[in-house]
Amino acid sequence: VDLGTGITARAIAAGYHHTCAILDNESVKCWGSNASGQLGLGDTDSRGDEPNEMGDNLLAVDLGTTAKAISAGDSHTCAILDNSQVKCWGDNTYGQLGQGDNSNIGDNPNQMGSLNPVNLVSGRTAKFITTGTGYTCALLDDDSVKCWGRGHAGQLAHGKTQPVDSPPNLPINLGSGITAKAITAGKFHTCAVIDNSSIKCWGLNDSGQLGLENTDNRGDGSKMGDDLPAVDLGAGKTARAISTGDRHTCAILDNASIKCWGSNISGELGIGEPGNRGDNSSEMGDNLPVISL
Repeated sequence: VDLGTGITARAIAAGYHHTCAILDNESVKCWGSNASGQLGLGDTDSRGDEPNEMGDNLLAVDLGTTAKAISAGDSHTCAILDNSQVKCWGDNTYGQLGQGDNSNIGDNPNQMGSLNPVNLVSGRTAKFITTGTGYTCALLDDDSVKCWGRGHAGQLAHGKTQPVDSPPNLPINLGSGITAKAITAGKFHTCAVIDNSSIKCWGLNDSGQLGLENTDNRGDGSKMGDDLPAVDLGAGKTARAISTGDRHTCAILDNASIKCWGSNISGELGIGEPGNRGDNSSEMGDNLPVISL
């Protein structure tokens, strides 16, 4: 990909139909679909599908400063700035930009440079940002988690199904004294590696993507905190890293092996046989196969 003369990339994020990169000078460039302003260029024209749109012709996103992390959602984008604040732009149908309203940002001129950072409440800053379909979650500097935007399936874990257009005052209840080390947002479900290196997931669970051996959603009622079980990865197994897709979840375990659960309609679990995993009893833990690489 031509990012410009002599320019290289430090990080990259791919959304549904758009891609963004943090460049070697810590600026951000985005390309692909732009119907909601998710490229942050002050218009709704796609980039990368016609000649002379990339390279030096592709402008950097005007963030007013530099970025150290980037995440691309369905039709919105979020960055952690050099001061650990968060800015989001693009589609805002459900308030996923965290501005307290539902107006898109980045699809008209003069919106980006003056874009206010997301108010994470109580002076908190962000360590990690992740974007799903119509919602956003941040791992904060105190290792708590907040989510905002679309919440119809419990993916925000605030006990309701209504959207939230700005970060809530209180963080997600992961359990007594429990904090998070990593988070990831799928289409409509969210997972965290918690402080003991186990995994908790919440939100949509129609394919077993929460790994709880049923199809009950979590986070849309009183099913969080100590009432939310950790995913059974197998006897003595913990997680190093986690990633969520449309309706499935994968983890790198402490022994560097990989296990995946949830939807398996296209073989996304990598287990060499059909059928979802995690939506029925006796499918997780030691019964869940390790992917053969």
